[in-house]
Amino acid sequence: MLTRFRALWLIGAAVVSFAPPLVARPDQAAAVVPVQCVSIGKPKLKVDYTYRQTESGGNASAFTDRWEEFTATGSRLVTTKSSSKGQGVITTVNRHRVADDLLILDHSKQTGADGGVRIDNSSTFKPGVVADPAGRACASRTWPIRAVNVTSVSAQGQFSGMSDPGTLTIIAIHESITVPAGKFDTVHFKRIMNTARGPAVDEYWKSIEHGVTVKRVHTMPGGSVTAVLQAIE
Repeated sequence: MLTRFRALWLIGAAVVSFAPPLVARPDQAAAVVPVQCVSIGKPKLKVDYTYRQTESGGNASAFTDRWEEFTATGSRLVTTKSSSKGQGVITTVNRHRVADDLLILDHSKQTGADGGVRIDNSSTFKPGVVADPAGRACASRTWPIRAVNVTSVSAQGQFSGMSDPGTLTIIAIHESITVPAGKFDTVHFKRIMNTARGPAVDEYWKSIEHGVTVKRVHTMPGGSVTAVLQAIE
């Protein structure tokens, strides 16, 4: 699950906008405050975004993301990994679309090798699974993540089942965070999935300028994994 959904990003230019204010009834005394929104830049192509990943048990690894394509309908990402199991290079090609300020993932395919193990996996989501906020993020907005049918194909065969339901919530916009790669203005959002083992929580801080994750914390019953941006080259 971590690998499948890690490479999903936002679309848009780095500008701030405001949603139209609600119209108050004549008997409403309090003024209506407009909802603040922000658009996020898409990842820069042919640029290396390097991360350090640490597990709650103490294991650590590193990986570098290099975007070769990112459009409103799909993306191509090359990830170079380094760990105790050896080197790996994995290419992820996604087909997606944008609806209601959300990126909806329809298909994801991964090919390459990881620590000497050959990878050739694909997943199809019907009618499409909620991934990230896309186009713009508005403060305090929440969406339901509905369970969808997932068909996965790998060397082990073809399998189908339902994904986990959950929620996606914008915690804050213009939240400042400092990591080894520098100081970033971010959108902070959280995805909570209701799995059979209990809640799985992914918390993201995404750069408004660069359109990439600056920090991610994945927490499940029994442990957590944290990825932090180390450098942009």
